[in-house]
Amino acid sequence: MRQTETKTLLVDARGQVYTALAEMETEQPYSLHRSFPRGTETGSVVTWGEYSNVSTDCPVVDELVFQIDLWTMDRKGQQELSQAVNQAMTGLGLKRVFAGPDRYEDTGPGYYRKTFRFGRKVDKRTMRLID
Repeated sequence: MRQTETKTLLVDARGQVYTALAEMETEQPYSLHRSFPRGTETGSVVTWGEYSNVSTDCPVVDELVFQIDLWTMDRKGQQELSQAVNQAMTGLGLKRVFAGPDRYEDTGPGYYRKTFRFGRKVDKRTMRLID
């Protein structure tokens, strides 16, 4: 790949993140979605998406960040899914860059919610995680 092609390349790791989250090892049942749950009838929900995909000062390095939200019926389920998400994302080589506070969403469906962000810099020439 030529240098100019590398500079304009958009790194896309969404497929890898989806697979890692879909194959999490946990006894806590969950469904995986791209948007927030509409009601509690679906049980625990893991929502995910690309939070940021930006260039850096180095033209061949991009920085990726994915946001994962856990929506559970109780704190125990939240803790179990938190562990599974952390293992799945760090297993991809991503670092946890944010963990929001445990909270109860009393507006809407009434879930316990936890937000995580995982990210790393990527060398676009080799598609290797760096930093």
